[in-house]
Amino acid sequence: MKTTGRIGITLSGGGARGIAHIGVLQALEDSHIYPDVICGTSAGAIIGVLYAAGFSPAEIKVISEQSNIYKLFRLVLPKRGLSSQDYIHKQLKQMIPENTFESLQKKFYVGVTNLNSGKHEIFDHGPLHELVIASSAIPGVFQPIEIDGHFYVDGGVMNNMPADPIRSHCDFLIASNVVTKVEKSNNELAGLKSILARVFEISLWYRSRLNYDACDMIIEPLGLHNYHIFNFSKSHEIYELGYYAAMDQIERLQGELTAVMDQA
Repeated sequence: MKTTGRIGITLSGGGARGIAHIGVLQALEDSHIYPDVICGTSAGAIIGVLYAAGFSPAEIKVISEQSNIYKLFRLVLPKRGLSSQDYIHKQLKQMIPENTFESLQKKFYVGVTNLNSGKHEIFDHGPLHELVIASSAIPGVFQPIEIDGHFYVDGGVMNNMPADPIRSHCDFLIASNVVTKVEKSNNELAGLKSILARVFEISLWYRSRLNYDACDMIIEPLGLHNYHIFNFSKSHEIYELGYYAAMDQIERLQGELTAVMDQA
């Protein structure tokens, strides 16, 4: 049974483009819309857990641009071997001292991929830090995270924008999807890094669409295809794309929310 009057939001993975989620959350709050059920995968899990922990969108923006946790987004494409995520773990412990979902101010779900079973899993309990780290552990870049004898990696491998698992917990579910399908020219696919990023992008786009039907509204910032998923140097521009994409739909969103909540 649905919980009366609850607004949910699911935040997709998407590398650097995940910063657009912060802009989306800021636009919602500026319009007095406060999601209280949060689900995130990969970059969306990092933004989502900070929001669920009580950090405002403005505070998360500062964290992403100025603090040391910005490095957690930049630890990609290592020169030698697979990167560990010890640094990320340390930063999460500093910002969210209690390693439990119960310590968060908002209900939070995180999507991960179980390498042992080959299945996508959603958690709302267990070791919070490790699960968020696992959700952002891009295969081939970061080491898998072992939890209770199982190895976990990026949730986007199986489902880049989980919606079905939290649908029953929300009366209205918003999706923030930062990976859209756009054609690229041969010139844009020059070099191994560009090709790998494109393969990653296409697979994320496909796995983001799996749950579209479960969402009441989907916010997809236009223009994000111009920003490399592994390039974090344009974070403010990416943030603004998310903010204005959400603001463009606010009037419609408020109308639909009113209709749904009146029936809840």
